[in-house]
Amino acid sequence: MKDLIGHNSNRKKKLIIDITDIYDQRDRKNKELKFYTAELEKCMAKLGMIQHEIGVNEAIIRMIENEQILDLQDAIREKRKHLQE
Repeated sequence: MKDLIGHNSNRKKKLIIDITDIYDQRDRKNKELKFYTAELEKCMAKLGMIQHEIGVNEAIIRMIENEQILDLQDAIREKRKHLQE
């Protein structure tokens, strides 16, 4: 029969598992799960923000590449020219 690890693990052979050890381990794992769940939520929020920023940057790049951005000075000159006519 295999040795079982329990509260008194310093003995050579342990045939009884202390249920309090199992409860303690469960509680530790639940705390660990809560911690990593919170960390995952933070990471997911950051991921969403970064994806949004990438989308904005890509839209700006497309506009610049397609010359869809107005040159403000040219636009003002054109408007003044049309007003003077």
